[in-house]
Amino acid sequence: MSKLLSPLLITGLILTLACIATAANPPGDSTDDWPSYGHDPGGMRYSPLTQINRENVAKLKIAWIFHTGDISEGKGQRKRSGFETTPLVVDGTLYLTTPFNRVIALDPEIGKQRWAYDPKIDLSGDYGDGLINRGVTT
Repeated sequence: MSKLLSPLLITGLILTLACIATAANPPGDSTDDWPSYGHDPGGMRYSPLTQINRENVAKLKIAWIFHTGDISEGKGQRKRSGFETTPLVVDGTLYLTTPFNRVIALDPEIGKQRWAYDPKIDLSGDYGDGLINRGVTT
Protein backbone atom coordinates (compact mmCIF):
# COMPACT_ATOMS: atom_id res chain seq x y z
CA MET A 1 0.00 0.00 0.00
CA SER A 2 2.79 2.47 0.89
CA LYS A 3 4.51 1.88 -2.48
CA LEU A 4 1.29 2.92 -4.23
CA LEU A 5 0.62 5.80 -1.86
CA SER A 6 3.84 7.68 -2.68
CA PRO A 7 3.17 7.99 -6.45
CA LEU A 8 -0.44 8.98 -5.70
CA LEU A 9 0.67 11.68 -3.27
CA ILE A 10 3.25 12.98 -5.73
CA THR A 11 0.68 13.03 -8.56
CA GLY A 12 -1.81 14.80 -6.30
CA LEU A 13 0.79 17.39 -5.31
CA ILE A 14 1.70 18.03 -8.94
CA LEU A 15 -1.97 18.46 -9.89
CA THR A 16 -2.53 20.80 -6.95
CA LEU A 17 0.47 22.94 -7.92
CA ALA A 18 -0.71 23.02 -11.54
CA CYS A 19 -4.15 24.21 -10.43
CA ILE A 20 -2.62 26.91 -8.24
CA ALA A 21 -0.37 28.06 -11.08
CA THR A 22 -3.29 28.12 -13.52
CA ALA A 23 -5.43 30.11 -11.09
CA ALA A 24 -2.60 32.58 -10.49
CA ASN A 25 -1.83 33.00 -14.20
CA PRO A 26 -4.73 31.72 -16.31
CA PRO A 27 -4.22 30.79 -19.99
CA GLY A 28 -4.56 33.85 -22.20
CA ASP A 29 -3.50 36.17 -19.38
CA SER A 30 -1.66 39.12 -20.91
CA THR A 31 0.64 39.80 -17.97
CA ASP A 32 4.21 40.49 -18.96
CA ASP A 33 5.65 39.27 -15.67
CA TRP A 34 8.14 36.40 -15.70
CA PRO A 35 8.18 35.67 -11.96
CA SER A 36 9.79 32.22 -11.98
CA TYR A 37 12.55 30.39 -13.78
CA GLY A 38 10.87 29.21 -16.97
CA HIS A 39 8.02 31.74 -16.51
CA ASP A 40 5.78 29.77 -14.15
CA PRO A 41 6.18 27.43 -11.16
CA GLY A 42 6.23 24.46 -13.57
CA GLY A 43 9.06 25.97 -15.65
CA MET A 44 7.06 25.73 -18.89
CA ARG A 45 9.11 28.45 -20.66
CA TYR A 46 5.98 29.68 -22.40
CA SER A 47 4.82 33.28 -22.66
CA PRO A 48 1.23 34.14 -23.57
CA LEU A 49 2.40 37.46 -25.01
CA THR A 50 1.92 37.90 -28.77
CA GLN A 51 3.64 41.22 -29.59
CA ILE A 52 6.69 39.36 -30.94
CA ASN A 53 5.85 36.63 -33.43
CA ARG A 54 7.26 34.73 -36.44
CA GLU A 55 6.46 37.59 -38.81
CA ASN A 56 8.33 40.31 -36.89
CA VAL A 57 11.04 38.53 -34.88
CA ALA A 58 13.68 39.13 -37.59
CA LYS A 59 13.04 42.89 -37.34
CA LEU A 60 13.93 43.13 -33.64
CA LYS A 61 16.67 45.59 -32.69
CA ILE A 62 18.63 46.03 -29.47
CA ALA A 63 16.67 48.34 -27.17
CA TRP A 64 19.36 48.78 -24.49
CA ILE A 65 22.49 47.19 -23.04
CA PHE A 66 23.39 46.99 -19.36
CA HIS A 67 26.88 46.17 -18.08
CA THR A 68 27.16 44.84 -14.53
CA GLY A 69 30.92 45.33 -14.40
CA ASP A 70 31.26 42.09 -12.41
CA ILE A 71 33.86 40.10 -14.29
CA SER A 72 36.95 38.14 -13.32
CA GLU A 73 39.45 36.57 -15.70
CA GLY A 74 40.72 34.27 -12.96
CA LYS A 75 43.98 36.08 -12.26
CA GLY A 76 45.52 36.33 -8.82
CA GLN A 77 43.43 34.97 -5.95
CA ARG A 78 40.12 35.22 -7.82
CA LYS A 79 38.48 32.42 -9.74
CA ARG A 80 37.13 33.00 -13.23
CA SER A 81 33.59 34.37 -13.44
CA GLY A 82 30.70 33.36 -15.67
CA PHE A 83 27.48 35.24 -16.37
CA GLU A 84 24.69 32.64 -16.22
CA THR A 85 21.75 34.50 -14.67
CA THR A 86 18.11 33.92 -15.56
CA PRO A 87 16.41 37.32 -15.21
CA LEU A 88 12.94 37.61 -13.71
CA VAL A 89 10.33 40.32 -14.29
CA VAL A 90 7.95 41.03 -11.42
CA ASP A 91 5.61 44.02 -11.12
CA GLY A 92 7.41 45.95 -13.84
CA THR A 93 10.96 45.42 -12.56
CA LEU A 94 13.62 43.16 -14.10
CA TYR A 95 15.82 41.39 -11.53
CA LEU A 96 19.15 39.70 -12.24
CA THR A 97 22.21 38.49 -10.38
CA THR A 98 25.85 38.92 -11.23
CA PRO A 99 28.76 36.48 -10.89
CA PHE A 100 29.71 38.38 -7.70
CA ASN A 101 26.24 37.62 -6.21
CA ARG A 102 25.01 41.18 -6.54
CA VAL A 103 21.27 41.56 -7.19
CA ILE A 104 20.33 44.32 -9.62
CA ALA A 105 16.87 45.72 -10.34
CA LEU A 106 16.36 47.38 -13.74
CA ASP A 107 13.60 49.23 -15.54
CA PRO A 108 12.88 46.70 -18.32
CA GLU A 109 11.74 49.40 -20.77
CA ILE A 110 14.93 51.48 -20.76
CA GLY A 111 17.53 49.37 -18.93
CA LYS A 112 18.10 51.95 -16.19
CA GLN A 113 19.27 50.58 -12.86
CA ARG A 114 16.72 51.13 -10.08
CA TRP A 115 18.79 49.68 -7.27
CA ALA A 116 21.46 47.08 -6.48
CA TYR A 117 22.32 44.97 -3.47
CA ASP A 118 25.90 43.84 -2.88
CA PRO A 119 26.34 41.08 -0.27
CA LYS A 120 30.11 41.69 -0.47
CA ILE A 121 31.11 38.05 -0.86
CA ASP A 122 34.75 37.03 -0.58
CA LEU A 123 35.76 37.08 -4.25
CA SER A 124 38.80 34.90 -3.51
CA GLY A 125 36.69 32.15 -1.87
CA ASP A 126 36.40 28.61 -3.20
CA TYR A 127 32.99 28.45 -4.91
CA GLY A 128 33.43 25.23 -6.87
CA ASP A 129 32.95 26.21 -10.52
CA GLY A 130 34.12 29.77 -9.87
CA LEU A 131 32.24 33.02 -9.59
CA ILE A 132 28.85 32.12 -11.04
CA ASN A 133 25.32 32.91 -9.89
CA ARG A 134 22.40 31.58 -11.90
CA GLY A 135 19.64 33.89 -10.75
CA VAL A 136 17.14 35.13 -8.22
CA THR A 137 13.80 33.81 -7.02
CA THR A 138 10.65 35.43 -5.76
